[in-house]
Amino acid sequence: MLSPSFQSLAVMICRMSVLRAAVAGTLIGAGALGAQVTTVDEGSFTITRNGQTVGREEFTIRSTPGARGAQFVARGTVSYTDRRLAPALSADSSGAPLQYQVEVKAGAEMEEMLSGRVGRGRFSARILTPKGESAREYIVSDGALIIDDDVFHQYFFLARAGRAGTVPVVVPRRNVQLSMQVSPQGEEQLSIGGRALAARRLLLTEPGGATRDVWVDASGRVLQVAIPARGVVAVRDDPPK
Repeated sequence: MLSPSFQSLAVMICRMSVLRAAVAGTLIGAGALGAQVTTVDEGSFTITRNGQTVGREEFTIRSTPGARGAQFVARGTVSYTDRRLAPALSADSSGAPLQYQVEVKAGAEMEEMLSGRVGRGRFSARILTPKGESAREYIVSDGALIIDDDVFHQYFFLARAGRAGTVPVVVPRRNVQLSMQVSPQGEEQLSIGGRALAARRLLLTEPGGATRDVWVDASGRVLQVAIPARGVVAVRDDPPK
């Protein structure tokens, strides 16, 4: 007979597997119409902290048909020296989030799986950890975007929204919504993969005063992100295709 602790672990693994499959199925369900799926952007970033390489992000953003029109599905793998994140975001044609999932692992061990849905002005999430399962729900403002900590391709949706001034941003793993001030900073040139590219810089300011700089090309594809307070810079490895 299995011990109670082993049974609890088995149940948790089963729940994680079921939740992962359910959310993944929802995010890509419309993808059955494969001929209509288009890749909006794909690539990778090298992530540094205080000038030292600490990670790498690989991602794809696709446009796929949905029941209510075109949707975006953005997936990535973000590998750091101490953990690995696997985010998956589904958004409508304007970039507004519909569903979000992220897995966080330390080595082979699952630290957290968060699965959330946006609807009726709320973000409702289920969180699985080795300690058990919990639920979170909080109010989100109209037009809120999702930008997870330590993930960089998701700034694409901020650029796509094309807004300046106050923008509500949900940070799922912190269970908060922040009101960020977005200020266009004009055109600059960046060197990406040995090529000089024209870039539009956006300055994001958090309520506490911390800033983030985001550089995007004319299509809103992210080229570089800098978070000065953390000493973090993510630079795209190659120019967008």
